[in-house]
Amino acid sequence: MKGVIDGGKFTYANGANVAYLESLYKEYKNNPDAVDPSWKLFFEGYEFASSSSKGVAAGAGAQDDSEARVEHYVNLFRRLGHLSAHLNPLAPKPPLASDLLPASAGLGDVSDSQTFHPATLPVKGPVSFGEVRSLLQDTYTRTIGTDFRDTPDNEAVVWLQQQMETCRNRPEIDNETRIRILKKLTQAEGFEKFLQDRYLGQKRFSIEGLDTMMVLLEVVADEAAKSQVEEIEMGMAHRGRLNVLCNFMGKPYELMIKEFEGSEIETYGIDGDVKYHKGYASVIETMSGGKVRAYLSPNPSHLEAVNPVVEGFARARQRMLGDTNCTKVLPLLIHGDASFIGQGLVAETLNLSELTSYRTGGTVHIISNNQVGFTTDPEDGRSCRYASDIAKIVRAPVFHVNADDPEAVVWAGRLATAYRQKFKKDIVIDLVGYRRHGHNETDEPSFTQPVMYQTIRNHPTVLTQFGEKLVKEGVMTQDAVAAEMKNFRDMLQTGMEKVRAGQVKILPTVPRELENSTKHVKATEEDLFRPAETGIKEAMVKQIVANATKVPAGFKPNPKIERLLKSRQDMVEGEGNIDWGLAEFLAYGSLALEGKHVRLSGQDCKRGTFSHRHAVIRDFETGASLALLNQLGEGQAEVEVINSPLSEQGVMGFEFGYSVADREALVLWEAQFGDFSNGAQIIIDQFLAASEAKWKQACGLVLLLPHGYEGMGPEHSSARPERFLQLCGDNNMQVANLTTPAQLFHILRRQLYRPFRKPLVIMTPKSLLRHPAVISKTREFVDGRFVEVIDDLSQTTKNKVRRVVFCTGKVFFELDKERNELGVMEQVALVRIEQLYPFPEEQLKKIMASYPEATEVLWVQEEPSNMGAWTFIRHRLEALCNDSQELFYCGRRDAGTTAEGYTKVHEKEQKRILQEALTLPEKVDKKAKKTK
Repeated sequence: MKGVIDGGKFTYANGANVAYLESLYKEYKNNPDAVDPSWKLFFEGYEFASSSSKGVAAGAGAQDDSEARVEHYVNLFRRLGHLSAHLNPLAPKPPLASDLLPASAGLGDVSDSQTFHPATLPVKGPVSFGEVRSLLQDTYTRTIGTDFRDTPDNEAVVWLQQQMETCRNRPEIDNETRIRILKKLTQAEGFEKFLQDRYLGQKRFSIEGLDTMMVLLEVVADEAAKSQVEEIEMGMAHRGRLNVLCNFMGKPYELMIKEFEGSEIETYGIDGDVKYHKGYASVIETMSGGKVRAYLSPNPSHLEAVNPVVEGFARARQRMLGDTNCTKVLPLLIHGDASFIGQGLVAETLNLSELTSYRTGGTVHIISNNQVGFTTDPEDGRSCRYASDIAKIVRAPVFHVNADDPEAVVWAGRLATAYRQKFKKDIVIDLVGYRRHGHNETDEPSFTQPVMYQTIRNHPTVLTQFGEKLVKEGVMTQDAVAAEMKNFRDMLQTGMEKVRAGQVKILPTVPRELENSTKHVKATEEDLFRPAETGIKEAMVKQIVANATKVPAGFKPNPKIERLLKSRQDMVEGEGNIDWGLAEFLAYGSLALEGKHVRLSGQDCKRGTFSHRHAVIRDFETGASLALLNQLGEGQAEVEVINSPLSEQGVMGFEFGYSVADREALVLWEAQFGDFSNGAQIIIDQFLAASEAKWKQACGLVLLLPHGYEGMGPEHSSARPERFLQLCGDNNMQVANLTTPAQLFHILRRQLYRPFRKPLVIMTPKSLLRHPAVISKTREFVDGRFVEVIDDLSQTTKNKVRRVVFCTGKVFFELDKERNELGVMEQVALVRIEQLYPFPEEQLKKIMASYPEATEVLWVQEEPSNMGAWTFIRHRLEALCNDSQELFYCGRRDAGTTAEGYTKVHEKEQKRILQEALTLPEKVDKKAKKTK
């Protein structure tokens, strides 16, 4: 390598860097694939130049040295050319970066006429240095800047280089396509200007300044359809969404105009949402005459929150369509520049992209880069050069494209889609434009970006620029360009007049293939409490247990697992004593045998945080895994139990999307501890609780949240049931805190055996997983069903009861034990409310009426009074009390944290609650406990 670094002309190859370069070369010689692809190509070029000089006179050494330097120069452009590309439409093209000048590569004294043999450029025979520079500058420093050399797949790197360099990143585009580009730009600009003129002051979050996004989407759909894609699953925030809905998704303009007119209620019903959050499903006819189904997921204002939802939806659709090689379904996400780099959920979603249980075969990411986040400049919003730099965590290639060059945008879209289909990896198009108006159309952007907006006011639109170009090149006449805009505006005007005349009765339609993933069945109050037939035959119980405890010959489980499997076999002997873990197995296994797919994910789900599940076990010696629930019987559906990455928001969002898409699958997300669900609060608030009301988007996702006060401190006690209960309204979701294994079995099966879908949040136990009293008999799985309230089964003479204690979850067993020790079995009834919402009012009325002599009603909980179910349930229980009954609260006082941090303090407080709850009325200071 001495000849390569002689002379000290390489900016990076001086001093200590010489040793580094030589060490890299030694590593390359040992294993060419062990070094970065760019270095591999550099060393290949160097060796090519060196080998060609063998047998040549000593005077040829200088030429060999220059050949190697040219190879280095080529790789400099491939790696750094984007730094000198003309990406910003509002600024002139930057000068060539100093690192890209010939002198920086030791070629300052080489003339443009000198010829070389660059080994990796798509040229034949000797080529002049001037031609090398021209090819590199055209390819990498015009209006497309490519940042792709971090991609770890050498084949992908070489493929991208060949695709770009053979056409200098600007293949010829036929005039028919260019005319279509003009039409898309006409639609994009004309739509926004029409709405601005007719509905001044209404927010629409205009696409203006990034109008070529509509061209880009058109190209991606066209290329996708050509490469076997049947469906595109899309997500985006509000910027440009209305334009995407109408000019890409094909939502009728009249429907959009109805929404601007304020008459959309008759179309959408329920509670609704603003028009720039809604989704849509359609069939798109592409530029080449193909067709592709498209689904745009609804999205709240929480910008990137929809990302994992779309990925989960896509994964489910791939499974439903049998798309095992991820060719038929393409995820496409449109991001804002500030949010792509600013929102941590982006990184979580990118991290999912290469994980086996979350892969969707690559996503096409489009950054709608308007160079400002609300009012924040890039230098205040990111610590890196590009908004796209976060994608480096998966080393995705990035195409930075000047949005004012529609033909460059077309090529970037084609290349990105082809890359995704070929390599099944994420790829990013950073579409750099601007925002013609403020954050919304009522905002004044010059308050915060006065210089930028002075430039924007004087900057011609991309439609104007491209129209002038086509006229100048004789592709269209000026009259034809003007006619396009007039005809489009006239069409919108006619549509508006029809809407105002009440002549528009169009309803959205959904492609048949997407109906099952988008349908909504509204449930009445009566539906919610109608019993579902969820029992199974005893023979199926036996079959599941026999097969889910069987290990193949030669497989050696941990000895403790062997004992667990044997204990599960014993649990179904005789009448049965089935615990929580086995009941869960029976729920999943029975659904699988009935052809229902089950998917459970979360941190440490395979084993279970509390080591109760062991759905996937390991060979003690080899580490091989065995999924016990996938060996139940011939033709069963798959049961996926997944150890997720350490992510709550991303993974829960993914599972939400999966559950929306596949209504016939039981999809569950489990928190390691219930309070960790707060890491996914946006998904819970904006999607889980509200998607039906806002978007008619049904979801049956189940959350399993370990909950219960065991003295484990503030972060490992409460699943924050109060937060979920506060979100409950209009029968939007279900919240349960269960006390028997059979109840878990039936409520899980109930999710799929009702005609509608509702999210289900279960406060699951910790200590109860092995509690000797927490068992169910086999007959409860055969003949039983889920019950919302469990009355006190020990009361034989109900007219002796003087106090009725209501509770939920684990505290029941502590109350029951304490009641026995105090000897007040006949005087105090313990009633378990298993389903907190929808609230079982009618059942509780009947139970209350069955205790005619009770004068006191208590609500007992472990949580502080400002947490747990108390604030939710108080007025509901008060409404059930008669004039002779008083309602009391018994639990921890209000607090700023969920639980005590010291075990002894916890035990003391727990004992106080139990004793006060069960001490008879004459021994209680009612004044201290009566509700206020």
